[in-house]
Amino acid sequence: MSSLLLGLLLALAADDRVKIDNDSVRVLNVVDEPHHPSALHRHEVNRVMVYLNAGDLTVRYQDGHVDEQHWKAGQVAWSPAGGLHISENVGANPLHIIEIELKKPASKAPVRNPTLDPVAIDPAHNILLFENAQVRVFRSWREPGATEMMHEHAGTGRVGVFLTGLNGTVKLADGSSSALRVNAGDVSWSGPVTHATTNLGPDKLEMIVVEVY
Repeated sequence: MSSLLLGLLLALAADDRVKIDNDSVRVLNVVDEPHHPSALHRHEVNRVMVYLNAGDLTVRYQDGHVDEQHWKAGQVAWSPAGGLHISENVGANPLHIIEIELKKPASKAPVRNPTLDPVAIDPAHNILLFENAQVRVFRSWREPGATEMMHEHAGTGRVGVFLTGLNGTVKLADGSSSALRVNAGDVSWSGPVTHATTNLGPDKLEMIVVEVY
């Protein structure tokens, strides 16, 4: 196999990880195999990391610092751009991660309508994880057969990371509706939107919402 063809195949394989790529974010679905240290690299932009299953990472920085990381399924972390490092999955199983790269610099938080802010109007189902100058991140869940309160996602857009599957419907503020069927581990992107989702399935819906400023 020629080096040119090999390079093309490797590029295509890398592209398979990219699930969303627009002006605001690049979202990658990454499977980190055990005991395969990465090449020395750095991340040029800040990221939100969603760990879909439990695992252990060792991150060795060029300056000698070692960071031992232990993640639970569904855990979310803020990962700022940083120095050169090598990361290794030191656990026994593949580690499945959704990586959300933020392309735009920090901005002002959007002006929210307090009567439509999901975290404000339904804090029992929308639990704030963290907020900074680029994103607001919260965990959202819904019981089987239940419908969300009509709410708004303000800002540039929103990444949804589904920790569980969903068989549901989405109703928009204009009264229109459409079916929504996703699998655990799927991701979605939408611009600013006002809507409410109904969980028609037999199981609890759980997802991570990343509102991008």
